[in-house]
Parts: sequence; structure tokens; C-alpha cells
Amino acid sequence: MFLILIYDIFDHRIGLLLALSGLLIGVGLGFLAGRMIKVKWHEKRNKVISEMDRIGVIILIIYIIFEYNRNALFGRWLEGATLTAFGFSILTGMMLGRFLNTKMDIEDVLKEKKYL
Repeated sequence: MFLILIYDIFDHRIGLLLALSGLLIGVGLGFLAGRMIKVKWHEKRNKVISEMDRIGVIILIIYIIFEYNRNALFGRWLEGATLTAFGFSILTGMMLGRFLNTKMDIEDVLKEKKYL
């Protein structure tokens, strides 16, 4: 996905600053969405597991609403290929934020159990 975003920048579908802004917004939202999953150690299985809590469900609902209305929110300022590329940069950032958040949570659990 990151390569597609770079292609959109070089193809002049979106400016570098706008793409980076979307990426940063997405990373922030990805970290927030990462909050909806709790990562912990399962003693019987002897591995890391994840589950969702109540706050996580609320964040998930907000996340879905944002995703559904993303184009309506930014459609006032952007249009056409630029709007699509900006939405894609947000999505790329969200995936990166979720990945980094999950990675950090797993590392914390493994450090706590002294596996790292």
C-alpha cells in the first residue's frame, strides 16, 4: 500500500505534504484503533492472545463511522483522484498505526513474561 501511495505522489495525483498529512492522520487513527484490542498472555496456551473490551467496541464504532464518512468529510476540499489518493494515504497510515501498536503491545507482554 505504501508503494501505491508513493506512485500517487510521483504521478502527481496528490502532493507530498497532503500525502504525509493523510499518513499522519491515519497513523494516529491506527493507534487509536489499536486501543480497541487488548493483548495479553494466555497461561494455558502459553502464547499471546487478544480480545476486545467495551471501550474497544466504542472505538470500533467510531472508526467505522469515520471510514464510512471519510470522503464526505474531506470531499469539501478535495476531489477526484486527489481525494482517492488522500483517502488511500489515510488508510495506509491506519494500517501502519495498527501494526505498530499491535507490535508494541505484543513486545510489552513478552517483556513482562521475560520472553524478550
